[in-house]
Amino acid sequence: MTKDRNIDVFLLAGGKSSRMGKEKGLATLHGKPMIHYLIEATADFAKSQSIIGHHPDYAHFGIPVFTDLIPNKGPLGGIYTALSHCPSDQALILSCDSPLIQSKTLGKMIAQSRSEILVGTIGDRIYPFPGIYPKSLLPHLKGNLESNLLKVQAFILNNTHKLISLNQISTHAELEFANINTREELLEWEKNKEQIDLSKE
Repeated sequence: MTKDRNIDVFLLAGGKSSRMGKEKGLATLHGKPMIHYLIEATADFAKSQSIIGHHPDYAHFGIPVFTDLIPNKGPLGGIYTALSHCPSDQALILSCDSPLIQSKTLGKMIAQSRSEILVGTIGDRIYPFPGIYPKSLLPHLKGNLESNLLKVQAFILNNTHKLISLNQISTHAELEFANINTREELLEWEKNKEQIDLSKE
């Protein structure tokens, strides 16, 4: 990836993780914390890497950790915090519950980014993460948070955005963009290492 496609990266790890039963980003998948997969996947093109989270163990990864500026507002609050700390005009924001996303896929997404929100779809479903979000959204985000309008997909659709098919940038999109949110899902992925390998083709 050329230098001019580098981008500031933020990894959202601020959820309550109640369904996982432990801090989600620190839950291990084949011997590595889930968030570590994303740190590795974005290392080659990140101008900077940061974590949005509150668990003290995130400090062990050696990158900045920011707690939510407006607590208890879910992923939309995480986007607001990320963009508030972003040193440039846009950020690539990922969620720690999707650890299988590959660097080359993210590179294809970044190559299509302009000045609007850029997120992916599979069928009719919008995937807010990974997504590229412009810093100009901050006033709109703050308004939504203050009004408790917290649905990320609704926010995307109500602002200038571009949707791209994840199947066009990934040969195994359903695997690569899978969310791992529960202990049961984590156990299933632990049993199916070949699926993780398949997503890396």
